[in-house]
Amino acid sequence: MSIAIVTDSASDLEQGEIDGITVVPLSLHFGEQQFEDGVTLSKLDFWERLDRVVDEGGELPTTSQPAPGAFRDAYQRLIDDGAEGIVSVHLSGKLSGTLNSARQGASLLADAPRIEFVDTESASLGTAWAAEAALSAIRSGASIEAAAEAARETASRARTMLFVETLDYLLRGGRIGRARQLAGRVLRMRPLLELVDGEIADVEKPRTRKKALDRLFAQIMIAGEPERVTVLHGRAEADATALARRVSDACGGVDVPVVLTSPVLGAHIGPGTVGAAVLRRA
Repeated sequence: MSIAIVTDSASDLEQGEIDGITVVPLSLHFGEQQFEDGVTLSKLDFWERLDRVVDEGGELPTTSQPAPGAFRDAYQRLIDDGAEGIVSVHLSGKLSGTLNSARQGASLLADAPRIEFVDTESASLGTAWAAEAALSAIRSGASIEAAAEAARETASRARTMLFVETLDYLLRGGRIGRARQLAGRVLRMRPLLELVDGEIADVEKPRTRKKALDRLFAQIMIAGEPERVTVLHGRAEADATALARRVSDACGGVDVPVVLTSPVLGAHIGPGTVGAAVLRRA
């Protein structure tokens, strides 16, 4: 049975990055201009455009989930190419309507095969690694149910955490309340945040960037040496690289990639952010 894997661009994957995983892009809006994440707007173009908007005091970008038709079209192409089933792996349904849009897209298919939907309760590489786990399971001969379960199991071991320079971007995207934003400003915090049960939760509230980086390192290593770590950043490459080197040294020299976040995530976290995706050992 030929099983296809689908995810969305909030996974920090771009179309064609991993052979065998189809990526459906979310949308970015700069005023009246709309772009497809990673398709009509690259990572570098997004961050350069955001810098200009901030410098000029313009309107900050917003994001929106893919339309159901985008998922329908993606599924249909895979079916036309021979897919007899699909595992569709997505960012937390508590953060975005993307998963619901995927379900609606499937309902628009005239003769849909079995589609297993996975809410990773995560985002960024936590979602990407879950999609990779499903792909690996399929390539090992697993059933569609087993592949979906492999994605869920991997997602359950993933942690996505970060600290932001300002809460303004999360407020604009509706991910926090104004009271939390104002408290962050008054106390001059760099709050350390984590996705917990699919929602953004406070972990700690360090008041300096150095302390935030130290606490992020401690959180990465809190359960011992992880299986995988990737450091993420929003235009903060020097700090991200230093953190990756620190984690690598603590883990015996393992490779710790440093990744500039995708436009759709960057729109919610803003410049100066440093974070990490961590996969705990089973």
